[in-house]
Amino acid sequence: MRKVTLSDGRNIAIEPLKGRDVRELMAMEAKEDFAQVFETLRRAGISQEEADGLPFPDVLALNKAILAETYGLEEEVKN
Repeated sequence: MRKVTLSDGRNIAIEPLKGRDVRELMAMEAKEDFAQVFETLRRAGISQEEADGLPFPDVLALNKAILAETYGLEEEVKN
């Protein structure tokens, strides 16, 4: 599990997606990149209402953390 700190200072815990979710996301059309971002958030338990209220950089940070957690990438070390 990872924690993402949003621009308003809140922390959100991120869990990895399940295999079914990854398979279904991979089947989405490439032209729907942003739709895929929001679908990734939904599958990770972040509601559309919550995502709609976030600044877009926070949406992207959450998406990045979900993918990193799902694929087992190491967390970034901040200097």
